[in-house]
Amino acid sequence: MHLTVEEALDLIEKRALPDQVSFWNSHILTCSDCAAQLQTWQALRNLLSRENLEDAPRSVISTANAIFEPRPAGRSIREVIASAIFDSSSQPALAGARGSAGTRQLLFSADEFDIHLRILVRGTQRRITGQLLSREKNRDVKGTQVHLVQQGKCVETTEVDRFGEFEFHEVPEGPLDLEVELTHLRIKGELNPEQ
Repeated sequence: MHLTVEEALDLIEKRALPDQVSFWNSHILTCSDCAAQLQTWQALRNLLSRENLEDAPRSVISTANAIFEPRPAGRSIREVIASAIFDSSSQPALAGARGSAGTRQLLFSADEFDIHLRILVRGTQRRITGQLLSREKNRDVKGTQVHLVQQGKCVETTEVDRFGEFEFHEVPEGPLDLEVELTHLRIKGELNPEQ
């Protein structure tokens, strides 16, 4: 007979009945497995009860809660198409105005978000760096997933950092779609790195 997880936690939390405490205290003197298990659970409890632990940021808690909120039947995430506001390849007079002349700059806009993109093509290598910015104050976009899609198939996924920045390292040739997946909204934009 060995100590179960529930019995170990009852002993540690002092919920066990006195006769159980007496039995298990004498048992762990002769059973090294149970003694090791009790010691492991005690160490974990000590780590979890330390006073210097911090709560998760509110934005992370809100995002986690939103995942598990029941959605009304038939309701799905709203999808919007991003409008291209600026494209350096279609405005040659402005080439290099938003970065080096060897790169293509794009600006998409959808709802309260702007998506800034820089496409770098060197030989057969293609790379896209971008930044997702909210025009609403205090909207945290960190952790938002951004997908690079070709012919309906996701070819690469990345995550937005705390500054809204993201990067795709291996961009295939041909027309692509950019999809930004927020908790309440999916933004889609078309781009062709070769233009």
